[in-house]
Amino acid sequence: MDNQLKNVKTHSRLLSKGTWYQWRMTLLETLKDGLFNSGEGMIKDEEILDKQQALLDSVLPKLTKQAEELQAEEADLQLAAEELANCDPEELSEARQQLIAVDADIEAKKNMIADLRKQLQAKEAEIEVGTQRKEIYLEEIREAEKIREECRGWTSSEISSLKGVFLFTNLWFIC
Repeated sequence: MDNQLKNVKTHSRLLSKGTWYQWRMTLLETLKDGLFNSGEGMIKDEEILDKQQALLDSVLPKLTKQAEELQAEEADLQLAAEELANCDPEELSEARQQLIAVDADIEAKKNMIADLRKQLQAKEAEIEVGTQRKEIYLEEIREAEKIREECRGWTSSEISSLKGVFLFTNLWFIC
């Protein structure tokens, strides 16, 4: 009976261990599946994060540069605002009036320059027309000189020299 009791005890202990190992294996399998699912999720998350990191790497330098520029601009604007707050309103008004006067003067000079350019273009056109007329007149003068040369009369000295030559040739011819 002692042996049977001992066997029952051992059998119970082994059944208990088997149940415990079975429970442990079920727990480990559940944990293992959960860890694999978590690992797969982490791999997917890593891919998503890599894509987002690539997007950030392409955009981030531009944004940081723009942020630095905006900070510098903000500092400049704050400095200008402080200067405006600290300056005398009368001086500011006077400077504005001078600026308005200078702008008006610049506009008047631009208008004057435009008028002078128009006058210059008109004078250049007149000069061009005058040059063309001069060429025409010079051509007409050459034609008139040519016609005058063809139709000119003989001077008395030319006539007397021709008479002398003519008489000499007649005398020679008669002889």
